[in-house]
Amino acid sequence: MTRVGRPLPTPALARRTLTYRWVCLGLLFVSGLLAFFTRLAPVVAIPDLRETFVLGAAGLGLLTSLYLWPFALMQPVAGVLTDAFGPRRTVTAFLVVAGVGQVLFASAPTVEVALIGRALTGFGASILYVGAAKIMAQWFRSREFGTLTGAWTSVANLGGLTAAAPLMALITLAGWRWSLGGVGLVMLATALLIYVFVRDSPSELGLPSLADIDDLPPPPSGTRRPMPLGQGVLVVLRESNTWLLGSYAFLLFGTMTMMQGLWAVPYLMDVYGQSQQQAANALTLWAVGLIVGCTLWGYVADRIVGSRKRVVLVGAVVYALLWALLALRPAGLPVGLLWGAMFWGGFFASTWIPSYAQLKDTVPPQVVATAMGILNLFFWLGGAVYQQVSGLILAEFPKRDGHTPVAGYQALFWLCLVSVGLSVVLVALSKDSRSVPSATT
Repeated sequence: MTRVGRPLPTPALARRTLTYRWVCLGLLFVSGLLAFFTRLAPVVAIPDLRETFVLGAAGLGLLTSLYLWPFALMQPVAGVLTDAFGPRRTVTAFLVVAGVGQVLFASAPTVEVALIGRALTGFGASILYVGAAKIMAQWFRSREFGTLTGAWTSVANLGGLTAAAPLMALITLAGWRWSLGGVGLVMLATALLIYVFVRDSPSELGLPSLADIDDLPPPPSGTRRPMPLGQGVLVVLRESNTWLLGSYAFLLFGTMTMMQGLWAVPYLMDVYGQSQQQAANALTLWAVGLIVGCTLWGYVADRIVGSRKRVVLVGAVVYALLWALLALRPAGLPVGLLWGAMFWGGFFASTWIPSYAQLKDTVPPQVVATAMGILNLFFWLGGAVYQQVSGLILAEFPKRDGHTPVAGYQALFWLCLVSVGLSVVLVALSKDSRSVPSATT
């Protein structure tokens, strides 16, 4: 039966929709990989940045956190811009800004120019996840959202994996400026591909939507009517899960970003005497843990456990054990256990993935993009604050023979343990969001 105003979902048209959606999402995945790479790349280049710009701990904290401040503050706006202009145009424009910022950072003659470059890169990368989420909503089924969110983060964290040992090898070969600047050029090329190939919805190509293919009725008119911006923001802010999960995100992601994105390599070099390459190899395991975990936890919550809260809560408890280990014994761990702890951190920290679906299911459909943007704000503000504050904390511990003392890192680990402990309490107080496993695909 032909639906009024909709393409007839013939098998050929349905196949085109089911195939082309991966072209759209795949290019957005590439943009996320590049964004994560640029966020984490400075950590393995810290010795080079120290020497080039004559930076101490506080200066390094500022340089890395300047990516995160504009990234975080743009999150509520990202949803509004994506809803207004569509993911194709917004992601293209912002990815160009990110690429220009990365090239500027890599070629910076002074630390001031490097700071501007980092800020531009963070600003440009700020909209990429929300753009991908919009593509997921338009091209995929609702029950696939949690799994796709995990897949997005897994692919993005391949950027973190690449920004560890592989980047260190490239820096050794070509220097940090050429290595990081080349990524900026790749970002510009990816922006062009997104503009050419990505479409905001199947209808732009004359293709049936997933609702057409699945023979679903259109959503009720009340759920399709846009909500005024101010009203939508108030609806999200009045939801208790916004504050409980947002505060959890601030605390947990702040600790993870502080370690993976700034101090893991210096800690391993200063306390364990590892070389820059050895420390980068260990950091690679954190990224591997994130990739495996982000792929797994969304699926576990959606299809196996059927409870987002339970996965988030148990994961936070186990993640806290990492910080208890490092706080109680910051030095002298066997190398095998230390490297295992890097994987452990990434794997169990990534149980934040179902929190997006947990919040999504407790707000009206009209404000999902706004809710995702506000939750992202908490995540990335945590990263920015913890990176900058951790630099200030370590600055209070004078270096000995060019190395930060163990006591400085131990202070950071106690901060992380307390923070993650509080995050466990917040998740325990949140409302659950349940996903009913489906036999259909």
